[in-house]
This record gives sequence, structure tokens and C-alpha cells, in this order.
Amino acid sequence: MYSWLQLNAPGDLLAGLTAQLSPDYSPRYVANRLDGVMSSGVKGVLIERNYIDKDYRSTYYNYYSKKGQRYKLDCVRLHFFDQTVTFDPTAFRLRSPDGRLTDHYFGYMVLRPTGIATIGRSVVSPDVRSGACKYIITARHKVHLLGYKLEVEGFPSMDQHVDISVCAHAACWSILRHYSERYSVYRELLTHDITTMAQEFDPGGLVPSFGLDITHAERVFQAAGTFPVHVAKSMPDDAPFYRQLVAYIDSGFPLFAAMDKRQHAVVLAGYSWASPSVTRPPGARYSLDEIEALAVVDDNYLPYLSIGRSGATPPSYAADDIDAFIVPLPEKIYYPADAVDKLSPTLYKLKSAIGFPKENESVIRYFVTTGSAFRKFVRDRESEYDPKLLEVIMSLPFAQFVWVIEFATVSDWDASTVSTRAVVDATASYRETFPLWLIYDRNSALVFDRSRVPSDVRSLGLTTPGHTGYSRMIQNLRPTQAKP
Repeated sequence: MYSWLQLNAPGDLLAGLTAQLSPDYSPRYVANRLDGVMSSGVKGVLIERNYIDKDYRSTYYNYYSKKGQRYKLDCVRLHFFDQTVTFDPTAFRLRSPDGRLTDHYFGYMVLRPTGIATIGRSVVSPDVRSGACKYIITARHKVHLLGYKLEVEGFPSMDQHVDISVCAHAACWSILRHYSERYSVYRELLTHDITTMAQEFDPGGLVPSFGLDITHAERVFQAAGTFPVHVAKSMPDDAPFYRQLVAYIDSGFPLFAAMDKRQHAVVLAGYSWASPSVTRPPGARYSLDEIEALAVVDDNYLPYLSIGRSGATPPSYAADDIDAFIVPLPEKIYYPADAVDKLSPTLYKLKSAIGFPKENESVIRYFVTTGSAFRKFVRDRESEYDPKLLEVIMSLPFAQFVWVIEFATVSDWDASTVSTRAVVDATASYRETFPLWLIYDRNSALVFDRSRVPSDVRSLGLTTPGHTGYSRMIQNLRPTQAKP
């Protein structure tokens, strides 16, 4: 039922999988998918046979069991480990020198016995994805194996079934599986659930493979209990569209991204900043302009594929091919990213009371977080804050979600610091003029009393605590720690 595959040379994975797995799991296809993109940090693979996979079973009972061709009920699951882990086949025991198997575990991949598109539910750490972006949206997934309870941080992925689902189904499933793992309010949805939720009625076996447009995907996210926002590009070089896209990713919300010309849908789940050494053109900039690559979960590749802003580098598409995206938001975020995009430059009107970088030399970044996460971030860095400002932050009655807007000089940005930060009420009305809780620089702050309509505001003088800037807030994404 279990066997160990040691990886010492480049061809070991292909040789081992083809020798140990039957053709209905497409071992050669799986090995070719992993070859060259999974880092050499993976040195051992535990092959788990007769694995009962809920997602495959959902499609088996509703589709494959009704076909003339006979398919197996059970799947195979591959588990990936580093060089310190060994397997004792007589005692069915996994060992690591420090006894902490989770620290040496890189995730799993389910193989379906369907002959084609056999890669099913998978969660692989971005740490072992060659070329992965620096920051990735992840959740902690629990794995039960041989009596051990393991964990892996990653983003779920799978191949489309081809004969019952397409790329858009796989993208919806990935996002909703991430939500069910990270947030307890969302229930787990299986592959067959996704294919039926896209339609007003049960579409039967063949209909889902005909395709899924973005309105169907919006229906899926709404039926799953989220509040989807659909944003479409209005022109080829639509900077506000891409600024919103980056802001939602920076907020920890994976995006369903549609490419109409390519008839393809993917998930956007992370990014990489450009190197500080990159020459910047003059003028005001946004965090979008500092993005070097986006992380994509594409059902044709191992997850965390990096794509550039433009061009036709592999996989032959780039960010400028994206025509529209859907962000499945939780309830209580009423102030959308396009409103924040319009609000951000107007805050310079407060420059008589608050210090800002020069407008034509600044970098603006904005994202959603929770009020509690913001307080924790500040608490962990309280030496940077005047005690009066710290007291205000801890006592303001923030809503559950807030927008954070950061203003930085170029030198601030390169040092991962900011000059000025605003905290915006994410439950504010779209047409509010100043939906602020707080805005502050090193020397002063404006505090808004949102218990009144209109809000009262008071100023606060601050004593600079001997630092050159506030730490940039990277709260919602996980830094990748590449395993060579």
C-alpha cells in the first residue's frame, strides 16, 4: 500500500513512477509535469495507494460510474519530503532526525485513475516550486498519513477533468478550497459541486466540459457564500484595472482571472517585487509599478507559475492578457478598491496637517486587512510608535475590515518602510469624501471620530521615536523560502 521513492538523480522520478504506477494514473505525464519545475530540495516521495479522495469520488459517482468504460474507485497520493526523511517499509514508519516531520514535508499530489488529466487535488509548498514568486497567498492544510498529522502551507490546485470540467471549474475549485481551509465560515465544496453550482439546474455529464464563462464563475462564488466583485478591463493599458488587481492580491484574496482571447481562466495568488536596482521612470508610482511578476495557479502547470507584466515568455501569456477578474469578498467590505484608488491621491490635500512624500516622487500602495491584524502588526513594532499614537490605534473602534494606504518615497520603498499611512473604513459608503479612521506620519496624526456624522477630527502631535520610517506592512501573503 505504501512505497518509498528516493530521488538522487534527475531521472529517478520518471523511472520510479512508471515502474510503480499503472497506466491509468499516467505516471509519465505526472513525472514530466514535475520534472524541472519541482526543486531538487525534494529528495523522497512516499507513494500512498488505495487513497480515497473526496473530490474524485464526487465526480466518480456522478459521472464516471455511469460510463461504459470502467474506472477504479481509488486514487494514488504522492507525498514530498526533503533529504532528512526516511521510510521504514516493515514498520510503516517515517523518520526524521529532529522528530519534526512537518518541517520536512512539502505537500502532496493526488493522482486520479482517469487515464487523462490525472492530477487531482494537490497542495504543494511554494518553497519547492522553481521560480516561484516571493509572496504567495497560502493556507495551512492538515494531512493525516500513517498515523502522523502533517501540515503544509500552500495553495490548492488540480488539473481540469477535461471530460467533465474545464479550466474555469478548476480555478473556482482552487479558490473555494483555499477559503474553506483558511476561513471556518466557508464550507468545503467538491469538484462535482462546482460543476452544478455554475448552472441554474443540474447540467448533466457533458455540459460542463463545453465551457464556463465569467458570469457562471460569478454565480459559483455567490452560491458559495462569498460576495463576488467583477472588474473588467476597459482598454488595453488600463492602469486602474491593474492597480485594483494588485491591491486585492495584496489583501490576501485570490483572483479568478479570465483571458478572453485565449479562452482560459487561472487563479492569481501572489507576486514578486522588482529589485531595488531597477531604474524607475520619474513621476508618482503605485505598488503596481513595483511588481515584477504575478503568481498563477494554472491547471496546465505546477502551481505558482510566474508570469510577467507583458510579453510572450512561457507559458505564452502575461498579465496584459487578462481581460477581467472576480474577487470573492467576505461580507462587510463595502468600499471597493476602485474607490480607494480614487481616494488615495486626494489625501495629499491634507498636506498642511500631515507630511507626505512629494507627489511626483512617491509610491502609493493600498490593501485590505482586519482591524485586529493591523493592531497586532503595530504591537509587534511598538518601538516605532509614539505612545500617544499607539494608544489611539489600540482604542479606535475599527470595523472588522480596513483599507490601509501607504505612502513611501523611493528610498523608503527600497528599505521596506513607509513615510505616511492612512487607515480607511472598509465598510464606508462608496461616496464618502473622507472615510478615514486615521492618518499619520512621523510627526503628526489626524484621528477621525466615526461615531458622528459627519466625522469629527482631531490632530495629534507625535514625537519621532528615532527611526527613519514605519515598517511596510506585509500581512496577508507568505514569503517563499526556496529549497534549492
